[in-house]
Amino acid sequence: MDDPTPALAELRRLIDGIPVAMVTTRSDDHRLGSRPMLLERVEPDGSLTFLTHLSSDKVREIARDPQVNVAFVSDEGDRYVSVSGVASVTHDSARMKTLWRPTYRAWFPAGPDDPDSAIVSVRIEVIDSWDVPTSRLVRVWCAVKALATGQVVEAGEHHTRDFR
Repeated sequence: MDDPTPALAELRRLIDGIPVAMVTTRSDDHRLGSRPMLLERVEPDGSLTFLTHLSSDKVREIARDPQVNVAFVSDEGDRYVSVSGVASVTHDSARMKTLWRPTYRAWFPAGPDDPDSAIVSVRIEVIDSWDVPTSRLVRVWCAVKALATGQVVEAGEHHTRDFR
């Protein structure tokens, strides 16, 4: 693995302002299922941190198959990020206290010591990202150009970064 620092800076830039990601796990019947989750933070080691409940289906699914995908889309539709990685789940009241915000009481009524609280960490393996033109006019121009030339329209710049 190359020095992850530039890739992590780029990941932070790409997901800046995108508070909610779609986290995909594999269900007990091997079906892929996604759900929105609030990204708590990108850790200095590059892992992604989310809060959940120990009793949730996703925790059971991660225990059975820790391979997950985390997808981010900006409100403007100009940034798309897909993170593949390995998830782990811990119940750590001390760490939960360091992550705690008063609004979390809506999900964890017993506070940071909630016995059902869990921290999901996703160790990043691969990041795929697409930066697309922000201007709708530029996107339309690219589509018209592709139609006129018979070439496939490019959906912005695609980059892959392997963290393994």
